[in-house]
Formats: sequence, structure tokens, C-alpha cells
Amino acid sequence: MGFDITKCGSFRFWGDWFGRPLDNSHRCTGATLQGDLLMAEFADGESLTVYGAKGITSDEGKFSVADADMIVWEWDLYGEPESDDARRFIEYKKLPDGRIKKTSDLGSGIPQYLDPGDYPAAELY
Repeated sequence: MGFDITKCGSFRFWGDWFGRPLDNSHRCTGATLQGDLLMAEFADGESLTVYGAKGITSDEGKFSVADADMIVWEWDLYGEPESDDARRFIEYKKLPDGRIKKTSDLGSGIPQYLDPGDYPAAELY
């Protein structure tokens, strides 16, 4: 089923900014919501997939997902032509103890563990 994300802004996932805070603005070009699976595409070829999405708020002033089981954010390296080699991802997975395991194909590849605090699972800020 089609779903609208009209808010544009910078992404935070469980309080963890994608890039520097307020450094970029993502504009959704299309989204679907099937049960608790949210999939969205963005203007610069980025994609967001939220598994087990709970508490979605979406209007002109706000987009947030209160909680989720897992989030995958994908993008092409900025300034590089689109190709399989330029595609990157960050994955956030909620663990049974409530911590968030963050993995990515950037940097060392060593997972980080985040304390989600009171932050929503995903938000455009």
C-alpha cells in the first residue's frame, strides 16, 4: 500500500545521525507500508527499509518510527557514479537486551553497540 513521507530532513536512527547533524536533506520519492514493513526511496537513490515498524508518524512537520526490529539505510557514495561498487549500507538491529547493533560496510566493519535511550528508531529531523 502506498505511503506518504512528506517531511524532508536529516536522518537519525536511534539517536545516531547519518552524516553530521543537519548536514543533508533527504526527500522521499515513494514509499510503501505493508503490515509492519516500511520501504522508502529517496531523491538521491537512497533507500530505507524498516522491519517491525511500530508507531509511525508522517506528516509535513514530522516523520518518525517509534520502534523497530531492524533498519537498513542504503545509498551510493556521494560524488560517485551509480554502481554496485558505490552502494553502501548501515544496518541497525535491535537486540533482545534493548541495545542496538550497528553494522556497516564502511570503515572497519566492526559492529558498534548503541543505547537507544528515548530516541525513536528513525526520524527525519
